[in-house]
Amino acid sequence: MAQQAVRGPGPQLASARVPLLYQRRARRWFIEIVYVVLTALAVAYVVSALGNREYGFGFLPQPAAFDIGNQWLVDFDGTTSSRLTMYLVGVWSTIRVVAVAIALATVVGVVVGVARLSQNWLVAKSAMLFVETFRNTPLYVQAVIWYAILLFGLPGIESVVNVGDSFLLSNRGVAIPWPDTRAGLWGGPEWLAAAWIAAIAVGAAVALRLRAVRQHQERETGDFRYPNRVALTTFGAIAAGSYLLLGLPVGIDRPMVDGTTYARGMSVFPEFASLALALTVYTGAYIAEIVRASIQALPAGQTEAAKAVGLSGYQRLTLVILPQALRQMIPSVTNQYLSANKNSSIALGVSYFDLFFVASIISNKIGHAVEVFAMIIVTYMILSLIISALMNILNARVTLHQV
Repeated sequence: MAQQAVRGPGPQLASARVPLLYQRRARRWFIEIVYVVLTALAVAYVVSALGNREYGFGFLPQPAAFDIGNQWLVDFDGTTSSRLTMYLVGVWSTIRVVAVAIALATVVGVVVGVARLSQNWLVAKSAMLFVETFRNTPLYVQAVIWYAILLFGLPGIESVVNVGDSFLLSNRGVAIPWPDTRAGLWGGPEWLAAAWIAAIAVGAAVALRLRAVRQHQERETGDFRYPNRVALTTFGAIAAGSYLLLGLPVGIDRPMVDGTTYARGMSVFPEFASLALALTVYTGAYIAEIVRASIQALPAGQTEAAKAVGLSGYQRLTLVILPQALRQMIPSVTNQYLSANKNSSIALGVSYFDLFFVASIISNKIGHAVEVFAMIIVTYMILSLIISALMNILNARVTLHQV
């Protein structure tokens, strides 16, 4: 009883004596109320600053009345196509330059990152020079320099460099052969080309499955099963066999010079090439550092164990080091992919008609800056979310496997 008599006040009485400012629940409610009030004031200020004019997207179906270049796989007429069509063409231009830059930057980053750890002094220092040069200079400056090199450093179209009547090089860009759908040897319908593409897809699926099976057999038995060689051979046999059976449904369209431009084949214009090169080397320099740091973060015993079982340098890199380092690379590499997507908006500096450039032209012509820039923000967000979703799927697949 004496112990109960000296016991302190109950929890309710103790909390009642705590000042309101020091109560966690009160502070939480206060912060939330302040946040809501500030947000409402900011929204009210923006609405009042925008004025009372009418907003809407009724201008999108109207004719664009301007034309753009540097296009591929699209057919449009700038004088009759709607502004929405022109904007979507700009979105497609952004997608293809970002896709090319991401693919090339990944290859460049892995090669340069591994080269930085090379035992060869010249290779390691050259890789370090590459990283320090392109990572520490502005991307816009790099794009302009690439554009000047391609535009003024190459010969004119009248002095085009012709390599085997297949590759043409001048200040108008590079023209290369491109697949051309045709009837084939037997005069069959053009859908045979689609059938051959389907056969290639089936061959790729069979090759990947065969590669996975042989890799599993290697891990279980320890014997070399050469999964990559077998997979590539299988894919090549299916592709070549189906091509012959379908009567050569796809031919090669060689480029040629037509006056002051290229005709036939596929042309890679200086605007596209300069932007793609700038994004590739800039993003690749950052990816190289990510690859280097991820490899160095692995325990040294992994490499020593791979050497102990007799694996070659290539096998150690592809079977032991990179698969484990990939888990640490993916989150940081995803950030670089997202940066490449957003950095593509510098296309205005090299006259490449990406979505930002096209949207700016539309805005300058009609004045609906709020609506146009809202479209730009939403588009970049959608593209970034798609990249993030794909990389999250890859990250989930990598982390599910035990190395």
